[in-house]
Amino acid sequence: MATMNQALAEIHEAIAKLHRAAAHDQDSRREHVASWLDDLFVDIKTREQLSEASGEALGLYRGGMGSFHDVGTAVMAEAVDGLNRALHAAHGRVLRG
Repeated sequence: MATMNQALAEIHEAIAKLHRAAAHDQDSRREHVASWLDDLFVDIKTREQLSEASGEALGLYRGGMGSFHDVGTAVMAEAVDGLNRALHAAHGRVLRG
């Protein structure tokens, strides 16, 4: 369970960084996405829920809601890259057990 909790902590920190970057860039679209991510990861209790939420969130990188292909600033790029790493790490932890 510690591994899942660590993954969740990393995701929550990455989302917080996205909130800060969105405020810095005055990017209301990405602020909305950060809030959506907050809701998505708020009540994760099982590895299956983490896997499902991580997979859904990773859809952002495939051009879904609030696509992250056009980050625009270095501040946003750093936040988006960190979120991407946290989501992939969480997904990998779930798969490894």
